[in-house]
Amino acid sequence: MRKSTFRAGISRVDITPPLTAPHAGWGAQTHIQPDGVDQPLNVTALVIDDGTTTVAWCEFDLVIISSEETAIIQERVGQALGIPAANVRVSVTHNHAGPPPSSWDWIKDGLEALQTWYRQLPEYASGAALAARNSMVEARIGVGLGSSQVAINRREKNPQGRLVTGVNPGGVIDPDVLVVRIDTIDGEPLATVAGYTMHPTTLGPSNRLLSADWPGHFKRVVELLTNSTCLFVQGATGDVGPGYEGFTDDVSVPERLGMLVGFEAARVYHSIDIPARTYHHERTWESGAPLGRWEYDEVEEPAPMVKMLVDYVTLPLVEHESVADAQAKVREAEATLQALRDAGAPAAEVEAATFVTKRLNMRLTRSQLYAGKTETPVEVSLLQIGPVVFAGTQGEPFVEIGLQIKEQSPFPYTWFGGYTSGWAGYIPMPDAYPLLGYEVETSPFTPEAAGVMVEGTVGLLKAMGKGQ
Repeated sequence: MRKSTFRAGISRVDITPPLTAPHAGWGAQTHIQPDGVDQPLNVTALVIDDGTTTVAWCEFDLVIISSEETAIIQERVGQALGIPAANVRVSVTHNHAGPPPSSWDWIKDGLEALQTWYRQLPEYASGAALAARNSMVEARIGVGLGSSQVAINRREKNPQGRLVTGVNPGGVIDPDVLVVRIDTIDGEPLATVAGYTMHPTTLGPSNRLLSADWPGHFKRVVELLTNSTCLFVQGATGDVGPGYEGFTDDVSVPERLGMLVGFEAARVYHSIDIPARTYHHERTWESGAPLGRWEYDEVEEPAPMVKMLVDYVTLPLVEHESVADAQAKVREAEATLQALRDAGAPAAEVEAATFVTKRLNMRLTRSQLYAGKTETPVEVSLLQIGPVVFAGTQGEPFVEIGLQIKEQSPFPYTWFGGYTSGWAGYIPMPDAYPLLGYEVETSPFTPEAAGVMVEGTVGLLKAMGKGQ
């Protein structure tokens, strides 16, 4: 059997936060702590090596990990494995049914538990990565593409003409289901890396359970049907959602959606031959009817190359208010919200005040990051595993950005998504700006940013592809 220099290992660690920590962080929710756990939250670590380069990929069932927190995780995992921090890829599924981001501090209840838990994430990731490294074996890969129409564009114009985050059946989506199948050199299932583009906002403000939303069920289905461990990679889902049943508290809905997309990923997985095959007619077998017998030949392929490239694309910024002005508005809103809670105000009043407080906190975060600046560097990381490249950025790119990048990429398979190496805000398409809506109103970037991101990422992909 052909010798391979490619090795892989995968592991998973439960990172479910304590129920004393705050939950979710929706602007319309009225609860603080969750009531229980629907699905555990995990960090899944894949470690791969081609004999020259070792890369660790840590994927979290979380909504956001800041750039600063990402850097700490990368450094800690790198130290544990003895590899450069730049060779540690950190991504999130963008799950909205877990804990809020660590910057969530509008209400002090449970804040210490939340912050303590976030400080443990580097150790969770390091443990998962170490277990993956210790389980590494010689491996081979295959790649395939499927298609799913479960996702729906979410830029909806409501009956009053307002642009809301809902359901836009005529809008653009990315139906691709990308599957990377990793087997041991002896043909045993080892790992699956699978991607789909759909916001994990199936569970909404009224949900009171910790959950990994539909990506958690997606991974579970893939694992049941392939006997491999699945790492999920999110796409350019800034304007794509789960459709008509989104923002629910019915936990059966994300389960069903995860199964629908997971079935397609499993179908693709089982259609991939490792090693690749060609078929030839072997003989005609006389059996009443003459039977055509075919046999296959294995296609000799080079061992997969592992390469990591991290660079920056500089995006133009809109003007932001001063930090001092933003802080003053936040303090006033937080005081109002706390007073309503202390007084036992009706739920509708608490919900309205929570929405205002969340929006103002988001504005404060943008001011802290971007006030006084006209542009900012946004990280783009490229991870090559054989014929496929996973391109990830810190922002929340609209789906059209991902489609353009994939179309222009020089690689046979390219995946592009956000929620990698931190968070930088929405990157809408230029034609979205006149319509406004949540994504545009909270984006720190100008309409030109989308084109800059496409051009910059494609340029990095072409640079990586040179000489191969």
